[in-house]
Amino acid sequence: MRFILIRHGETDWNTEGRYQGQTDVPLSERGKAQAAALGKRFESIPVDAVYSSPLQRAYDTARAIAEPKGLQIHKVDGIKELDFGEWDGLTKEMIEEKFGEAFSLYRIEPFHYPMAGEGTLNRAKLRVGAALEDIKEEYRHTDKTVVVVAHGGILKLAVFYLLDISSRLYRCIELDNTSLTVIDIEKDRSILRTLNDAHHLD
Repeated sequence: MRFILIRHGETDWNTEGRYQGQTDVPLSERGKAQAAALGKRFESIPVDAVYSSPLQRAYDTARAIAEPKGLQIHKVDGIKELDFGEWDGLTKEMIEEKFGEAFSLYRIEPFHYPMAGEGTLNRAKLRVGAALEDIKEEYRHTDKTVVVVAHGGILKLAVFYLLDISSRLYRCIELDNTSLTVIDIEKDRSILRTLNDAHHLD
């Protein structure tokens, strides 16, 4: 099977540099335009199923792909964005000022030191992995193409989980709004075909 992992379109909080976590921030006008461009790109890409975080910014991005194809969007709580708790709505500078060392340690080693709300990224990776396994079980040993629309941090965890590679690369990867990351699941391995492709926005 093939996973196409897609980050949601831009929000106003993205442009303002605010942590938005599980706060249900909608797409900005620019984000809606990005989603429309994404939908146009998918006119020529066959898709068998679409899964989405239940948060509005992801769901509305998924609609641009699913609706023209007459596909249902399956909402999955396990791929909802990281829960940043009290950090939500704050910029990096605000969090540093208010939470000091706790935030600095998290930034250095997020898989060991906890964030407000969710805890460590290891904990988040467990729920993401469980959600992906449920999806894989539906399409195992098929040639189906499955779109998963979620959030930057969550999709990076998905990449590490599906490829079974070190999560220490977390700070080395960025996923742009409406970018595509393509991973093929074969019998004996997973193959990264595309990472962070957003050329439809050019």
